[in-house]
Amino acid sequence: MHQQYETLAYASPLKIKRQVVGMMTKTVNLIADVNLETGEVKLVVSPADLQKLRKDAKISDQ
Repeated sequence: MHQQYETLAYASPLKIKRQVVGMMTKTVNLIADVNLETGEVKLVVSPADLQKLRKDAKISDQ
């Protein structure tokens, strides 16, 4: 059985800095997916944020 939890780093969500060109820093939030049987924790990006990261990667490959 798995349960997902919001992650916090110094009282704010844990984030990944996106690789985008521009003045503003853009990020996506990470979610902790916890296996309640084993205690294993995986960091997960939401499907909407994953699309943003894929778009960023496609732009940087050009």
